[in-house]
Formats: sequence, C-alpha cells, structure tokens
Amino acid sequence: MKKLLLIILVFSWTIEAAWAQKRWSLADCVAYAIDHNLPIKRQDILVAIKNLDQEMARRERLPAVGGYFNGYSTFGHSQDVFGTIRRNDNFNSNMGINAEVTLYQYNYLRNQAKKATLQSEQEELEKGILKRDLTLKVVQSYLEVLLSQALVQAQDSAINFSLQLLDKAEKSTAIGASAPAVVFEAKANLAREKQQFQQYHKEAQQAKLTLAQYMNYTDYHTLIVDDPVLEAEVFKMEINRSTSDLIPAAFENNPVLAKLENQLLEFEVEAKLIKAADYPMVKGSASLGTTYFNAFKVPNERLFFVQTKDNFAQQIAVAVTVPIFNKGKTKRQLQQLNLRKKEIGLLGDHEKQQQVQILEKLQLDWVESKQQYEISTEAFAATQESLAYSKLSFMAGKASIYDINTSKNNLIKSESEMIRARYNSLFSLLMLHYQVSGDIKFSNHIH
Repeated sequence: MKKLLLIILVFSWTIEAAWAQKRWSLADCVAYAIDHNLPIKRQDILVAIKNLDQEMARRERLPAVGGYFNGYSTFGHSQDVFGTIRRNDNFNSNMGINAEVTLYQYNYLRNQAKKATLQSEQEELEKGILKRDLTLKVVQSYLEVLLSQALVQAQDSAINFSLQLLDKAEKSTAIGASAPAVVFEAKANLAREKQQFQQYHKEAQQAKLTLAQYMNYTDYHTLIVDDPVLEAEVFKMEINRSTSDLIPAAFENNPVLAKLENQLLEFEVEAKLIKAADYPMVKGSASLGTTYFNAFKVPNERLFFVQTKDNFAQQIAVAVTVPIFNKGKTKRQLQQLNLRKKEIGLLGDHEKQQQVQILEKLQLDWVESKQQYEISTEAFAATQESLAYSKLSFMAGKASIYDINTSKNNLIKSESEMIRARYNSLFSLLMLHYQVSGDIKFSNHIH
C-alpha cells in the first residue's frame, strides 16, 4: 500500500512539474481561456436550456393525451319536479382517456417551433461573441507579455554591458590610469540600469498576471509564454488588399452581425405568431370513457364492472374559436415589432460602421508600425556599430566613460523602440487577420 501511494505521489509531482514547465503558445492560451471561462460555461447551460425549449416547442404539435377518474357521492333530501320530497343518496363515477390536438391556428405551433430554433441559435451566437471578446483580450495580453519579456532581456544585456564597464573602470583606476570618478560614474550607471530592469520586470509580471486572469489560470508564476512560430508566421504575411476588399469577409465572420440577422429572422416569425390571434383556432378532441351510478338501497342494482361495461362510450368533438375583437392588441404588437426591426437595423449599421473603423485603424497601424520597425532596425544596427567603436576607443583610453554611456543609452533607446515597433506591427497584423478571418491561426489567408 505504501509503495502504491509513493508511486501516485511521484506521478502527481511529475505531471505537476511537466505542467509548470509547459511553454504556452498563443493558441494554447486562447484554448485554455475558453475552456475555463465561467461566462462561457454559463452560456453552454443557456444553450442547453434553449435546446430543450426547442424540443418542447416541436412536440406541441403532438396530441395531448390524459386519463381521468372522478367519483362523488350525494347524501340528503331533494325535491323533484312534481314537488315530492324524497331521500337522494347516490354514488357517481366516470373514468376514461381523452386526447386533444390543435388542428388549425394559422401555423401557430409550427412558427412557435421555428422561433424556439432561432432563439437556440441566438444563444450559440452569444457564446461566439463571448469567445471573440475573450480571444481579443487574451491575444492583446499575450503580446504584451512577449513585449515586456523582450524589454527585460534587452535590459539584462544592458546590465551585463555596464558590469563590464565597471570592471574595466575599477581595473583602470587601480593602476592609476583613470580617476576614481570613472568608477563612481560606472556604478551610478549600473544602478540606473538595474532600476530600469526592475521596472521592466514589474511590467512583465503585471502583464503575465493579467493574461493568467483572463485565462483563469491559478499560478501566473509558472506561466511560461513562448511562441516563436507565431512571429515567424505573422511576419511572412503581406496584405495587399484594401480595406474595402476585406470588409465582406469581416462582416461574414462577425458574430454580433450574425446575431442581429438572426434576431430579424425571429421577428419575422414573431409577426406570424402575433397575426395568428386574428385567425380562428380549431381544436379536435376524442375520448373513451365509462360511467357508473349507484342509488343506495335500490334493489337489483347492477354491479360496478357490469354497469361500466354497458355505459362505455366514445366521443369525437371539434371546437372552433373565432376571434372577434381584441381591442386592437394585434395591430399595436405588430407596430412594436416593426419598431424593434428598425432598432436592430440601426444596431447592425452601427456594428458595421465600427467594424470598418477597426479595420481601417488596424491596417493603418500595421503599415506605419511595419515602416517604423524597418527604420528602427536600421537605426539599431547603426547605433550598435557606433557603440562598438566607442567601446574600442574607451579601451584605448581615447574616449571617456561618459561618451560610451551616451552611446550605450542611445543603443538601449534604439533597441527599445525597435522592440515596441516589432510587437506593435505583430499585434496590428494579427488583429487584422483575426477580424477578417475569425481565426488566430494563419490557415485562412487574407492577403
């Protein structure tokens, strides 16, 4: 038993360690967030409820079948039509089976089933909206983590460079080749680099915490974010199509527009349901039953089973209900429905307008960020080269530590701008692709 417990513990620790060392790609984070998001889980329940409503609405067209049994006794005196007062003690009962079905009501039951189907689809579309909003948040947070991690790594390199300068300054001062002020300047610069490193590290942890919260992931410290394939795929893409060419696909993959269109279809069905109130309703019914009567103290009273057999009867009936006046309710309900259609139309136009504006902004951001990234890459390479010459001059004693610090600070600033431009370009292109294709993977090309 102890060996079994030990094996289970070791296995659990192994799984936990493997999970903690997992490198999370963007697709992994999005999938995990969707699977563990409570509003989406709640929406799954609402979808299941609407599916049951849909099933019940379809079954409304079937006959309603029920059985009945009634029994009652009467005790006391009563007076007949001739004025004779006599004792009237008896027992009555009836039992049977009846069925009722709606034969006609302007296709009310069929339209009711259609409405339930459309409402079920609306809950599915609402789930798509929740997934879309969550995906956008996760993507943005994920890229913010990548950006902050890149800045931390760049600042770590700056610290290593400052450590080398400090070591060189201390050695140079020890042999009297440099003034003590050079060491103090190197130490001060190293402290500033460490301070900046801590700031970047703080921002990286905050970005990781935000991502973990969107994912509903319990321990953000163990969240290792790394997706080298993502950047390689994104920067391979070129979008040569104009915004007007991308709009139809974006509209098609917009779940908000799909939900609004579904609501318009529901209103069409709702109008038919309202109009049904002005049409006759025809119901058919059939029943099989029997009765029993027993007047107490009457000689030769027939037995229960004999009498119920003799009184057995069937009945078929048709009932017609004709509406005459409902105080104008139908007319006003249809007017309300037309107003709601106009409202949905305006909401759809507003959503399309926002979608176009988002596409225009993302495409502009991508073009500008891409150009900025290309320019900052060239600037970084040139600044790197300048720092290399400054370092050689410092080692030869021809440049002061202030000169090399200036070159190093220029390089850090240039690298920071290059990293930010890179991830701004990455974010804009990824978001543009997602808005058009509805997919964070680049299986659906938009170029």
